[in-house]
Amino acid sequence: MVVPDDGERLFPIPAHAPVWDAVLARGRDLAGFGLLAAAAARGVLAVNTPQAIGLVRNKIAMQAVLLDHKIPLPRTWFATDTSVFERLPADCFPLVIKPFDGDGARGIALLTRPTDVALLPPSGGRRELYLAQEWLATDGWDLKLYGIGRRIWGVRKPSPVDLSHPGPARIRRVDGAEQVTLDAELIDIGLTCGRACGLELWGVDVARTPRGPVVIEVNDFPTYSAIPQAGGAIAEHTIALARMHQLARAAGLDRVHSFARDA
Repeated sequence: MVVPDDGERLFPIPAHAPVWDAVLARGRDLAGFGLLAAAAARGVLAVNTPQAIGLVRNKIAMQAVLLDHKIPLPRTWFATDTSVFERLPADCFPLVIKPFDGDGARGIALLTRPTDVALLPPSGGRRELYLAQEWLATDGWDLKLYGIGRRIWGVRKPSPVDLSHPGPARIRRVDGAEQVTLDAELIDIGLTCGRACGLELWGVDVARTPRGPVVIEVNDFPTYSAIPQAGGAIAEHTIALARMHQLARAAGLDRVHSFARDA
């Protein structure tokens, strides 16, 4: 089941386990995530799990997990007020600023020097968390790694984010995504990111820099653009997971795991 993005509906919390074999959350709407979490709490297989989705949507937690697995990452700071980034040494700039729970290009901005903080939109009195990452020189193309189970694909596409000037990024429409062959290092990075974050369906944004590939972030259930076989692969993997889930429940393994956790 793919949960729809529908902000005009009331969604009841199920009193009993839904009759679904599995539930997949597509998109970032909170109603969809709520339905997936409720179904998972009632024993339905969630692909991805609410815990894994929550981890990668919290970019601070995600970075900590990836650092623990030796994934190459940009230097990153976080703060509840962007004004504190003015205190960073000048050699830390340029910096890319983004919300800690950002989606795509939302809220991205470039700071070329400490005084550029004044170019950021006012917070309106809200207290939020912001990430500041070192800016990485690339060729203007994004490398996306798409994972399904144990399989990894690579797609190269022009970056939609224009950071040619300090301040909020300009977002442009781009075309031309193309599948690319991945070397062993990129395959290992893609698989490690998925396993570290507990994801069955995932995407990894990679910057190809002079010092090698650097992971910008990991996302749950990406678009799989330019991967024509992705739909079938998602269905096959979900069916396999659902069968294993049913066998485990039939064998009482969920009760064994619960007992082990409580012991």
